[in-house]
Amino acid sequence: METMYKAGEMGQVCWIKNEKGWVVRHIQDRDAVGELRSVATLDELEEVVRWDERGKYRPLRSEGNLVSGWQYDANSVTEFREVMEVIYPGMWGNAEAWKNGKLKFQTWEEVLAKQTERIRKKAAQAADLPRRVIEENCKRRCLKAVLWAGDRPMDNAKVVPMLCTGTCGMFWSCLEG
Repeated sequence: METMYKAGEMGQVCWIKNEKGWVVRHIQDRDAVGELRSVATLDELEEVVRWDERGKYRPLRSEGNLVSGWQYDANSVTEFREVMEVIYPGMWGNAEAWKNGKLKFQTWEEVLAKQTERIRKKAAQAADLPRRVIEENCKRRCLKAVLWAGDRPMDNAKVVPMLCTGTCGMFWSCLEG
């Protein structure tokens, strides 16, 4: 897990460890020097990641529309983890659990078994579920690997994976739509 803290990427964010702590910024700004807006507090960071570049609310934090042009300097491991939690809630812990072989998630069959009869019938009528909804909606909007549908993250030491461990409201609303 220590290698995850040195330098790397998660979703649209990158970081590098320096003598003072960690410099965290949008991946597009990886090589920007002195050009970025300094974000000083976690509350300020929350405001930055809450909106896209057109000022629209981002209800899905793992969507690929994180605004660029900012930098956060984290001074401790705890602060770095808090920064990652603000940007991508739950994702760092999931990645650690995955690396340690302890991440739990259900398969599509297990998820479907817990649904109502109406939903199970809908799924049975559309034989290509959940793949169709995942391809047409999830993968177009979300940066996570869909573990519950059989996806696996890329094995890359510098990339900390973002992992989808279960169906979300976006998935079910697309199924219903």
